[in-house]
Order: sequence, then structure tokens, then C-alpha cells
Amino acid sequence: MKELLDNVVLILYQPQDVINVGAVVRVMSNFGLRRLRLVEPAAYDPHRIEGIAHHTAPVIEAIERVPSLEAAIADCGFVLGATARARGVKRERLTPRNAANTLLQANRIDPQNVSAVLFGREDDGLPNEALDYCHALVTIPTDDFNASLNLAQATLVIAYELWLAANPQIESLYPVPAQPIAQVHTEGTPPRWGEPASVMLALQNALSEDIRLANGTDREAIFAALSDLLLTLHPNSADERLTYSMSRLRAVLLRAAPRRDESRMLAHLFQNINRKLLKLKGGN
Repeated sequence: MKELLDNVVLILYQPQDVINVGAVVRVMSNFGLRRLRLVEPAAYDPHRIEGIAHHTAPVIEAIERVPSLEAAIADCGFVLGATARARGVKRERLTPRNAANTLLQANRIDPQNVSAVLFGREDDGLPNEALDYCHALVTIPTDDFNASLNLAQATLVIAYELWLAANPQIESLYPVPAQPIAQVHTEGTPPRWGEPASVMLALQNALSEDIRLANGTDREAIFAALSDLLLTLHPNSADERLTYSMSRLRAVLLRAAPRRDESRMLAHLFQNINRKLLKLKGGN
């Protein structure tokens, strides 16, 4: 279903080379993706991009340049972060296939939802602070001999999986052999790394409801209110301790995939508790 891809955004965080942007545009055009956002690009030249990626004018014309990651995900109800290596960030790691199905599940739940896949710089990838905005991480399994993929390769794999997930009828064009090759040459059950994702289960549980998923602005309102509350409760705590606590709480809230009304309720709750505490402290 093409409509499922209409609200999928690819976000490139600080891309360094316009050639790589052109390669990503070409990939997007190949697999039905039309929305690209560039966060603080080192260079931007739409004419050069078109010279690299021919016949991609609809994608190029729709490119958005944004000043910050917060602005890039402000309207996004679900964000996946692409990372090549295991991180200390407490997020579920998904394979590209699981990630594509999870992301599109969010768009099935809320047709107005915008979902995003976030890619990092060509040289350094995504910084840990960028991963704090992600509901889950997607990692492309590769051979250890040369595990690194370039930006265009990574977007190609994920765009392909999104295209397949949005168009399940494609599988019927290639019938499965009577005796699958995997059964002939292997024994036992293959590993199920990355599945099932609890964030996927949360989305599935919400599928039957008429809801709107919280977007980036809604989520940041929760985190801002919660941060203020923690500072009121622990005014003398070291900055790094509060940062660590907020990072863990972000992970919990993102994993729950809260709805918009739930996010606003939580933000108001934390704000009201903070006001009461400040009033009590002032009275003392």
C-alpha cells in the first residue's frame, strides 16, 4: 500500500557529502519514498543532486532542510535510529525487516502519523544524544570482516524492506519452492535476533483503537516537565546523574509508545506535581 509510505520520512543527520545525499535520493525514488529531511547538511546543491540522481525531481523538490534534530522529528510519532554497532543506549535493536514492519504498524494505527528513520554522519554515525529521540534502533547484520556500510548502502537495505512491508503482494510473484533450500541445507531453528519487539507489541495492542500517536513535540513536553520535576526534587544532584536518569526514563516512555492524549496527560501531571512541590517549598 503506497499510502503507508507517504508518511515515512528519512532523516539524514549532518550529511557531509552531497554525493551521498544524491545516492539516498536515488534509493528513495526506487522504493517509493518521497520525504527527505536534512539536518545541518555540510553542503546542499539540488542541481548537483539531480545530476547524480536522474529522474528524481519529486523527491528533490520535497527535500526539507531543518536546523536541528528536534525540528526534524517534531511531527514524528515513531522514530527509528540506524546504527551499525551495539550502543549503551537502552533501546531495542531490530533487524531491518522487523524494523520496517514495526514502523509501518505505527502508520496503520494512526494514518496521520509521521514515522521516521534517522541516519547519522558518514564518518561518525549517530551520536548517543540523537539516539535518545529514538523508540528503537535498527542494525543491519553484516560479516565481521567488513561490518561497515556506507550511507547509501544502509538506506538501500532499509528502503527495500519498507517497500516489501508496504507491498506484501510482491511476495506472491515469487512462489516458494516445494522444498525450501533452507530445509535442504540446514537443520534446527534459525535464530530470531531482534524479534519480537516489545514496542511492536505495544503498537499491535493499540491497532484496534481510534488513536493518535504522540509526536516529537508531545514527547519533548513530557521530558521537559519531568526534567523540571527531577530538578525540584533533587536540586543538588550532579548534572550527569540527572542526565543518566532522564536517559533511562526516555527509554521507558518511548518503549511504551504513548498516545497523544496520554502524553499530554503525563506532561500536565508532572507540571502540576512540580507546581505543588514548589509551592510547598516556598511555604516552608
